[in-house]
Amino acid sequence: MKSIFTTILFFSASALFLTVSCDLFDWDALLEQDPTKSRMEGVWEVTEAYNEDGESILDSISIPITLFHLSSDNTVISTAGPMVTYLVYGGSKYTSIASKIDEVFNYASLDLNGGEWFIDGGQVTRFTLEMKLEGLPGQKSLTDLLGWLGIGGDYLDVTIYHKFMDVKVTFEDWNDTVMTWEFDNTTEAVYNKKNSRGEYVLWEGWPADNFSHCSFVLTKRVKDIKDLIKEATE
Repeated sequence: MKSIFTTILFFSASALFLTVSCDLFDWDALLEQDPTKSRMEGVWEVTEAYNEDGESILDSISIPITLFHLSSDNTVISTAGPMVTYLVYGGSKYTSIASKIDEVFNYASLDLNGGEWFIDGGQVTRFTLEMKLEGLPGQKSLTDLLGWLGIGGDYLDVTIYHKFMDVKVTFEDWNDTVMTWEFDNTTEAVYNKKNSRGEYVLWEGWPADNFSHCSFVLTKRVKDIKDLIKEATE
C-alpha cells in the first residue's frame, strides 16, 4: 500500500513540475536560440533546383556540381557560375548557350567563383547574396559569354557583381542540414562593375528586374568544397 502511495505521489509531483516548468520556461526561445546566419554557415550542395514554372533545372546548372561555402566572415566561394547565369539571364537565354557554358566555368581546375553574403542577426527569413562572375584563368572569358548572349559594346566587362537582396531562406523542420533559397517577388537584384578606384558602378548590360524567380534546395556537406568537386569530376 505504501509503495502504491509513493508511486502516485511521485507522478503527481512530476506532473506538477512539468506544468510549472512549461509555464515559466520559454521553450520557443530554446528552439530558436541559433541565429539564421550560424545555421547557414558551412559547405552546401544544391540538390534540387526549380525554375519559376516548377520544372527541375538541376542538370542544367550543375556543371558538374553546384556548391557554396558560406563563411562566418561573409565571404562565399562556389561553383555557382551556371546557376547565377541562369538566374540573371533566364531559361531561354541560358538554353541557347548551355553547350558552351562549361568553357567559361570549368571547375575541374578548382578555380572557383567568389562573392559575399549578408544577413541580420537573430532568426530571420531573408538574406543578401552577391556573386562575382568573371572568366576563369586559361578558359574562355566572361566577355565571351556575354557575346554569346548578344551583349556587346560598352557592356563587355570582365567582372560583374550580381547582388540579390531579400532572398528567402527556410530550413526543413528544424533540420539544419537542409535549407531552401527562394528568389521570389520580394527579391531585388542589382548588377555592378567596379571602376579604377574600386567603387561600384551600375552595370546596365542586362535589366536587373528580369531575373528568374527560381528556388533551390541545398543540403549541408561535411567535406571540403574542393574534395567534393574532385569526387564529382572523377
